[in-house]
Amino acid sequence: MSLRQRLLWCLLPLTLLITAAELWSTHREALAAANSAYDRSIRGALKAIEANISTASGGLAVELPYRLFELLELTATGHVYFRVASRDGLVEVGNLDLPVPEGRLLRPGVPVFTDAEYLGERVRMGVLLTQVQLQGASGPVTPVVIQVAEQALSREQSAAQLVRTSLVRAIAVLLALIAIVVGVVSWVLRPFRRLQAEVRERHPSDVSPLDAPDLPRDVQPLVEAVNTQMARRQALADQQRQFLDDASHQLRTPLTTLRTQADYALRLLPAPTPVVPGTEPVAPPAVEAELRESLQAIVDQIDAATRSTNQLLSLARSDATEPQWMDFDLAELLRQTVRPLLMRARQRRIDLGVEVPDGLPARGDATLWREALSNLLDNALRYGHPGTPVTASAHRTEGARPGWSITVLSEGDPVPEALFRQLSGEAASAGPDAGRFVRGQGARRGGAGLGLAIARRIAQRHGGDLAIDARATGTFAVTLSWPEPGHEPGGG
Repeated sequence: MSLRQRLLWCLLPLTLLITAAELWSTHREALAAANSAYDRSIRGALKAIEANISTASGGLAVELPYRLFELLELTATGHVYFRVASRDGLVEVGNLDLPVPEGRLLRPGVPVFTDAEYLGERVRMGVLLTQVQLQGASGPVTPVVIQVAEQALSREQSAAQLVRTSLVRAIAVLLALIAIVVGVVSWVLRPFRRLQAEVRERHPSDVSPLDAPDLPRDVQPLVEAVNTQMARRQALADQQRQFLDDASHQLRTPLTTLRTQADYALRLLPAPTPVVPGTEPVAPPAVEAELRESLQAIVDQIDAATRSTNQLLSLARSDATEPQWMDFDLAELLRQTVRPLLMRARQRRIDLGVEVPDGLPARGDATLWREALSNLLDNALRYGHPGTPVTASAHRTEGARPGWSITVLSEGDPVPEALFRQLSGEAASAGPDAGRFVRGQGARRGGAGLGLAIARRIAQRHGGDLAIDARATGTFAVTLSWPEPGHEPGGG
């Protein structure tokens, strides 16, 4: 769960529990308040009956306060019952079957209130113990128990009304507390959402430190740790880039030297004797022919090693370095990349051309895209049939993911289905290294089968991809596409 969900799951149940406890306490207090209010009426009736007990006749006589009973019945909205009896049970007046509370300690002059059942209904009953002196001032003192009971329905209704009022108030307070809790949690987590949005909107190559000064103090160490890790990643990328530059220099220099020496050795060999018309051609000595053939093989292998080295370094650089996004003219990039290859295309009798508008503004790493296009054109010249065209084109793409695309179209041998699946990465075992070290049919000397892999990796680092269209006629089209910054998959 998110931090917001965790806080709400902790705070909201506690709020509900506290509200439920408050409601239960309010219910008890409402019942106590209702009982206290109605008990005062019963207390008044008990005291009135006690005041109207007479022993002037030598016995026990009670003059009931009927007007008070009528008022009590109106207040209680129900029946009122009473009983006056001596403690020994010899004298009883009123509702004789009114239950006597058992086990209650009665003290003279102190009313006791209790709930009871009478005639199948709940009643609230007050009991008062008083001392009555019979037969004059010198007569014996007799304990007399006075009981007054009223139906409990009215007080229960009053208590229920108080509880309903309290419930409405508690619900209103609960809703207000929930709104306050949700609002406070959202307000407290607002800096985290801003930090999340800042990280999500960043480009994958952006490893600059995070700036979140409004985060809570106890979260700042986490941001500092992330910044430290990003700085380490940037330092590691710089080290890898420097290593690749050093390796490129250390590998290319000896190969260039070897190629120069092999060419020099070929030039030292005597040139073949020209054929004079009417005479027999003079064959060069066997040793000289073998030496020339060996030197030429060395030159060819050096060229192959140079190309393989360049491809491996390009693939490593595309894996290790982040694209440096900048504005450039995609049409001009295609022209500059094709121009050095025109001589090679003429040697193979291939019509190499470019189809682009006068200007095509684009954004990306121009150096990497030149490398990707160079590999695609090299493959097209290497595998294309002599006398066929090779065309490089580029255009702007629109739609949900606006961006740019580069297509290299060539004519060669039809591509078998199994090889096509390997090149396009559709094979079951393709994995993340799809297309690497895969060479087409009729591959000539040189190369390591990395041209498509390099181009695909460069496109992926820009948030795009590589698509292959191989037709049965031998037409082979490779398209590189990448979106504008901000339209990458996932919002990156």
